[in-house]
Amino acid sequence: MTRSPMMVRLGLLAVLALVAVLVVAVVATPHKKSSGDGGNSPAVLSELDGIPQSGISLGSPDAPVTLVEFADLQCPFCAEYERNVFPELLDRYVKTGKVRLELRLLRFLGPDSDRLARVAAAASQKDRMWQFVALAYARQGRENSGYATDDFINKLASDAGLDRVDAGTAAEREVRRAEQAAHSGGIESTPSFLIGPTGGPFTRFQPSSLTPDAFIPEIQKELRG
Repeated sequence: MTRSPMMVRLGLLAVLALVAVLVVAVVATPHKKSSGDGGNSPAVLSELDGIPQSGISLGSPDAPVTLVEFADLQCPFCAEYERNVFPELLDRYVKTGKVRLELRLLRFLGPDSDRLARVAAAASQKDRMWQFVALAYARQGRENSGYATDDFINKLASDAGLDRVDAGTAAEREVRRAEQAAHSGGIESTPSFLIGPTGGPFTRFQPSSLTPDAFIPEIQKELRG
């Protein structure tokens, strides 16, 4: 259900990012609704409207429970979670103010993971990361096929409502914070999860399957305290 190992690759990718961070700036065309996306705009995109976003978090800051996800935007199992579980959690828990979500993006699968993670991190600075991520999963290509080109990423950013995204130093720092959190939490595969009261402490939670039924009992237990 998950992709591993991870930590072995992080050091190399961090070195590569040091070079890329000097030159990568993604400039998207002004956002406008478009029907030319091949039908790959997920229904959940409109469901995000009106939900509080702040950086990597989604949902009310006063929600009693926080669920933290560690993911790689190239990971097909992460895309499966996005399709099968995320919409249910959004409707049942996030919109009702019961659960706050955090998304920490990693890049252990390869260069496309790095490019996507840094642009998503840059989008988080404009509180549009969740839209960017939803589109990235909906249009996910084959791992390490080089599909995350400038044109591909520019289109994602534009359709996510971003006019300009700078995937430079600040974005790199955000991804490194995610990597440090993964290391501290013993995270070695994606998707992986932490859960707990908002503000912590969090405990490791690894669902038995990527279905709502594997998440709901754990969330209900946390809500009961």
